[in-house]
Amino acid sequence: MEFGTDLLDDIVIIFIAAAVGGLAARLIRLPPLIGYLVVGAVVGPQALGLVTNITDVQTLAELGVILLLFAVGVEISIAELRQVGWRVLVAGGGQIVLTVGIGYGIGAALGWSPRQSLAAGMVLSLSSTMVALKTLNDRGEVGALHGRVATGILIMQDLAFVPMIAILVALGDESGSLAAGLALSALKAALVLGAVLLIGGFAATRVLKRIAFVGARESFIITVVAATLATAALTEWAGLSAALGAFLAGLVLSESDWAGKRALSEVIPVRDIFAALFFVSLGMLADAQFLVDHVWEVVLFIAAAIIAKMVLTTALTRALGYLPSTSLRTGLFMVQIGEFSFIIAGTAVAIGIADSTLLPLTIMAAVVTMGLTPGIAGAGSRVLDALQTKSSRWGRYLNGKDPTESASVDTALRGHVVIAGYGRVGSFIAAELDRLGTPHVVIDFDPARMNQRVGAYGNLLYGDAANEAMLKVAGIQNARLFIVALPDPVSTIVAVQCARRLNPSMQIVGRAGRDQEVHALRETGADAVVWPELEAAIEMMRISLQDIGVAEPELMELVDEARVELGEIGLEEEDR
Repeated sequence: MEFGTDLLDDIVIIFIAAAVGGLAARLIRLPPLIGYLVVGAVVGPQALGLVTNITDVQTLAELGVILLLFAVGVEISIAELRQVGWRVLVAGGGQIVLTVGIGYGIGAALGWSPRQSLAAGMVLSLSSTMVALKTLNDRGEVGALHGRVATGILIMQDLAFVPMIAILVALGDESGSLAAGLALSALKAALVLGAVLLIGGFAATRVLKRIAFVGARESFIITVVAATLATAALTEWAGLSAALGAFLAGLVLSESDWAGKRALSEVIPVRDIFAALFFVSLGMLADAQFLVDHVWEVVLFIAAAIIAKMVLTTALTRALGYLPSTSLRTGLFMVQIGEFSFIIAGTAVAIGIADSTLLPLTIMAAVVTMGLTPGIAGAGSRVLDALQTKSSRWGRYLNGKDPTESASVDTALRGHVVIAGYGRVGSFIAAELDRLGTPHVVIDFDPARMNQRVGAYGNLLYGDAANEAMLKVAGIQNARLFIVALPDPVSTIVAVQCARRLNPSMQIVGRAGRDQEVHALRETGADAVVWPELEAAIEMMRISLQDIGVAEPELMELVDEARVELGEIGLEEEDR
């Protein structure tokens, strides 16, 4: 590749277009990669033709793929995957296998070869972690149960990339039997993974820590990039994929205590630059004439990604014990084709098991489904909220069967405490109440927590605390205190509303995740609202003032003033 004037001009055009496309996408609350793909189609040879050296540009963009997948590997938390429980693992695995089967059927119906049909199924089965998590974060639902389940399924999909690449490589080897090819690819993948774990887990992590302690920041960055490229080259040499090696390198570092996070923070700027180059170069493969010639294939791909994955995710999570409302909300975030699908499609085309139509088909379907994700999640959530609050019939269905059928709480309970949510906060409060011998009832809709003990003085109910019938079963009418420790702001507000209506004299304590929620909960009927960020700021201020010798009376006065001032600031920002 000769780095001449033409190539330099192309790179300048690409980055100017990427800056415009990424900013435009942000302004309409979409991930930047959608903007990159769209501007790539605009400046590419199929439209304005401003970029001509596509082959050389794509060669440079391969470095973006390697750094992007390294970063994805570092960001994956195996510990978090363990915490979500076996139900999410089964749901994620089942969704992947069944979606691959649907994609295979679509390919067969379109007259594709079995190998290309299988590759198409893999493309469809993977959702976009980047888009789904951004949508969850924008909606404040990352910590909600459906957000945690969706995150677990997305991690499962990312990990499925490893065996998928190995299978594609085996399918591309036509010199022997398929079974032998699969066995050989599995052996290669196992050997490479073992080498990466051995070298990365023991040697690379120690080297990175020593470099970090020396304080040579530039040496740290260069070492990280060199290790990533070396791992990518190792897997390429083994006949697998450079992208797979980069992903494995990141995955190994993700389990280190802090070296992986430091590596990620240092590589992010370089990754973002080359990732923009990669996605713009992908967009250049889009062709208006291709859309005209293959419109039905594109529509079929989009429909399969949205409908099939949403239905499968909903059905599997529901079958594994989650409430209908949780299952449906989880399915809303699985409707797009993901960034890993580009690698799958590109690899399938490169090794000859799929024709050249698969990659542009994937790009067009991905752009549409990624762009629709925030709208689908928002509209679906609004419909579910309306059904839960305005329709008693649908509300009973979405919140599970009638709670009175399975709940067992002593109806003679009086003056007890009801806790909504049995996560870290709720379980801590329940443990303290049990230690004090205070009767309490806990409501939680995560089936993974149903086997946990709540102590001698507690009862655990499976259901939604925002459901009025469930609150009645918990004896909310006779309770003296209601503690709402739910991570989902909508469920928190609805639960407070229902509880206040059922028991006007009871004390209610709620938790706010954002300053805007403080005022909403107070208006809804909460007597006290705890905003964790506010409490953290006040506690840090108290300790700091104490350390510099401020007297206790003055210290308490300053803390009280700060609490009022910070609370008012939160309300003023919410009003603006």
